[in-house]
Amino acid sequence: MDKKISQKKNRRKNQKINIRTIIVLLFILYMLLLFAVLVLKYPTGMLEGSFKKIISGESITRMEPKWIPFETITDYVSRAHVLQDWFVKNLACNVIMFLPFGFLLPWFSKLKGWRLILSGCLLSVAIEVLQYATALGQMDVDDVILNTLGTALGYGIYLLIVHYKNK
Repeated sequence: MDKKISQKKNRRKNQKINIRTIIVLLFILYMLLLFAVLVLKYPTGMLEGSFKKIISGESITRMEPKWIPFETITDYVSRAHVLQDWFVKNLACNVIMFLPFGFLLPWFSKLKGWRLILSGCLLSVAIEVLQYATALGQMDVDDVILNTLGTALGYGIYLLIVHYKNK
């Protein structure tokens, strides 16, 4: 009887390890995709264009950073007339792209609560600085705000699942 209970516990432990491994692999894949899309601008070809300019000796044009909070968000919302507008998609994508960060990370990390949300904010700041440094995007404080919101919403989804799982 004790042997069966022990085997059952080992099976559950192995299932938890396998699920955790899958979540870690998903998180790594997510981070690689995030880097490819936000920093390398895949699949737009912006990176290739910048490299060609550098090799040919041309200067790379950097867009001026946007430092005023909610300026871009307000502008995009005022221009959006339907959900299919580019402006709405841009705002939504900035939130959606960071949902997995807030959702996946707490499953295998000790980061929880405001520390997790702060880490999403800091990741967003790092991406914005890289975009500016490489001239592959426009550094915008509103992107940081929306990305941080996405992290918080992802973490909220995590909390809901944990809450209902433990009931």
